[in-house]
Amino acid sequence: MKKIVIVLAALSIMFVAEASKPKVKRTVLYRASIECKSCKTKILDNIAFEKGVKDVVVNLPEKTVKIVFDEAKTDTLTLAKAIRKLGYTAKVIKFE
Repeated sequence: MKKIVIVLAALSIMFVAEASKPKVKRTVLYRASIECKSCKTKILDNIAFEKGVKDVVVNLPEKTVKIVFDEAKTDTLTLAKAIRKLGYTAKVIKFE
């Protein structure tokens, strides 16, 4: 019984510590070498599942990819690498 209480106390401390971490949402806009609806779908389907990504918007006519992400879990370099891994270029044009 004593072990259960200790484990529960430790878990609750970890939960409080995790909840108190500041979650900073950042937005980055990339210029990408996308050309068709298939490119758009490929980016939406894959980048949305990257760690920390909250939202992805692909603007095909402007050839941009806007990503809202949790800065505590990922960064612009990691996201650009994920886009490049799909076979597209990724150049940051705006970061907020």
